[in-house]
Amino acid sequence: GHLPLEAGPLARRIAAAGPDAASHQDDDPLFLDILNRIGPSVMTRQLARMHEAPKYYTWARQWLDDLDLQGSFYTKPVEHESGKGFGSTEAARGSLSDWIVIEDGKIENYQVVTPTAWNIGPRDGSGALGPIEQALVGSPVVDTSDPVELGHVARSFDSCLVCTVHAYDGKTGKELSKFVINGMV
Repeated sequence: GHLPLEAGPLARRIAAAGPDAASHQDDDPLFLDILNRIGPSVMTRQLARMHEAPKYYTWARQWLDDLDLQGSFYTKPVEHESGKGFGSTEAARGSLSDWIVIEDGKIENYQVVTPTAWNIGPRDGSGALGPIEQALVGSPVVDTSDPVELGHVARSFDSCLVCTVHAYDGKTGKELSKFVINGMV
């Protein structure tokens, strides 16, 4: 079946814990152990994000050292009148994929699936909760008039997302809080 899946640092750390990693793959069983011991949480996601930083620094440093500064640095791409393209990468917040169709030199169709779409997607057609909704359900809130804990959960998935989070009372519709970051709402 289909399951809503979390994207981002914790998902990458769990994938890196897979068995029999090849020499070119990231082999890091630490977060599978952490997840098995304490489960997914704001702390687990933030630890995964912090754990990745030195790895990426080491890799980027090596890639920079491997550059041939005397070699060619640019190859002009061939521009086609018509065609289809696909690109996918692992961005800081999670999986990012783009699809494009070009006909007669014009974009006929373009689609992007962002990490935010993976993480904050709503319930699916079968009623399965999306990753952030799963994380929010049952989260303890100390002061319901200022549920800052919900902002922590949102930020653990996407550090920019909390700037757009507003908390409402589900029964009255009353806005409880806007999370303001550096004067931005």
